[in-house]
Amino acid sequence: MDSRVGHYIRHGKFYVDGWLRTEAALVIAALSDRQHALGMRGGVAEIGVHHGKLFILLYLLSRTPEKAVAIDLFADQHLNVDLSGSGDLHKFRRNLAQHADDERLVLHQGNSLELRGADLVRLAAGPLRFTSVDGGHTDELTAHDLATAEASLAEGGIIVIDDVFNERWPGVGDGVHRYFVERRELVPFALGANKTYFCRPSHRDAYFEAAGSAATAATTTEFLGKPVAFLQFERLRLNERVAASRAWQRLRTTPIGRPLRWAFHTGRRMRRGLMRREDF
Repeated sequence: MDSRVGHYIRHGKFYVDGWLRTEAALVIAALSDRQHALGMRGGVAEIGVHHGKLFILLYLLSRTPEKAVAIDLFADQHLNVDLSGSGDLHKFRRNLAQHADDERLVLHQGNSLELRGADLVRLAAGPLRFTSVDGGHTDELTAHDLATAEASLAEGGIIVIDDVFNERWPGVGDGVHRYFVERRELVPFALGANKTYFCRPSHRDAYFEAAGSAATAATTTEFLGKPVAFLQFERLRLNERVAASRAWQRLRTTPIGRPLRWAFHTGRRMRRGLMRREDF
């Protein structure tokens, strides 16, 4: 794993508002590594970037000259019908600059319902190898965004969708089923840590194995009539459990939460420094 990717997964992402479990980040990194091992090239994209937590990971996993396409309503929050996230262009750009760069960034502000696969291919200057679908959480938006992602996908490309099994957002699961009633160009191959992964049948076995290797354990279950890897992980550390809790998600960006985040991460760096000095 690239050192910048590893640092972001273990440290940097905690400074970016959003939702991305460390386990899911490690699976995504493992799948991207498998794509590179297979000689795959192509842009990356996310529909619904919020403040960039997952998009930054995709950006770091991509390589020159691969484009990284960020799609969000940003200032057009009056179109955010289900209030799933609240994209902020200033915060997104600030986070991207802090943890990566913007040399390959392609920014698109607008309603994803107005996008088609051909538009995404044009923005990325070619078919995409990895796309995250995390925009509107209604069934209509999810089905449309999944179809857009599929139509722009390279042959060995991967689509990851957030919240398919999240009880707070039943529209996402409904939208996935709605897509599969109308078309069958994709197959699911893994699920876990609130992410569900899809690809074309030609690469299903390779990605099934790669996703499973990134988990503590993987068992085979069935979703949409296909065998998928159910990814299981060791118990989270205390800071991971706190970060994933709803109480902390409400508190973390408040005047109380921000200094607590700073104190925790500053203290962790100081503890590491002391331990390194004790080694001498």
